[in-house]
Amino acid sequence: MTDTLAPFLGTWILDVEESDFQHGEPPRSATLRIEDEFGMVRFTMSQVTSDGETVTDSFSALPDGPETPLGKSGLVDAMRLVFQGPRNLVSEARRGGVTLMKADRELSEDGRTLTVTQTVHVPDVASYTNVSLYRRAH
Repeated sequence: MTDTLAPFLGTWILDVEESDFQHGEPPRSATLRIEDEFGMVRFTMSQVTSDGETVTDSFSALPDGPETPLGKSGLVDAMRLVFQGPRNLVSEARRGGVTLMKADRELSEDGRTLTVTQTVHVPDVASYTNVSLYRRAH
């Protein structure tokens, strides 16, 4: 595990009231778990939707490494994960080399809050940005 990754690791709880969803209904609740898997970073997101359905998804990528091919999504075919300074961990979901989704995870200076700014580009339609504020679980 790198010293740069360590502050991001753990379980994060969504603060729905402090989040801003430009697109889609906000979930009732959500958690984000970030884990180190032998140098790979694994993100597991679990949420209870506004309809009460529980949805869980995960992906892994190598920070500051090559794109990681994705097989299960029909929308994107690769994931890129990079550190942009000591407090930003950014992933880009791409299809054919074009970024369709970008998530910038910014860690607060005290390490207790993670702000995820996720932008989705729908080609020839529009771009949408959701800002999710997560608090570190204790």
